[in-house]
Amino acid sequence: MSRWTELKKRGSEHYKKNPNVIEPIDLYRGGGILRDFAVGSIIKYAYRNRKEIGQPINPKDMDKISHYAEMLLALQEEEAGVERTREVLDCFKAKKKLFF
Repeated sequence: MSRWTELKKRGSEHYKKNPNVIEPIDLYRGGGILRDFAVGSIIKYAYRNRKEIGQPINPKDMDKISHYAEMLLALQEEEAGVERTREVLDCFKAKKKLFF
């Protein structure tokens, strides 16, 4: 199972009630805007927990920040894997020696 699938399992329960529903996060990922969305969400949850508000830190918000950060890392790994696969394929096409 992919890291992305594992991360989605930990997401909001209201999307899991109907398996035929496309989750917004999948639309963001497919549309190439997941990175910007995740960074914006991290900022939102961090900002509403700043000291000036005078409220205790909200553990649920901290979990969401962590979840979005893990999504960013998974996306980066996925993109790096795709790039490495392209490099390998290009080397085979050009019959170059691969250095790992």
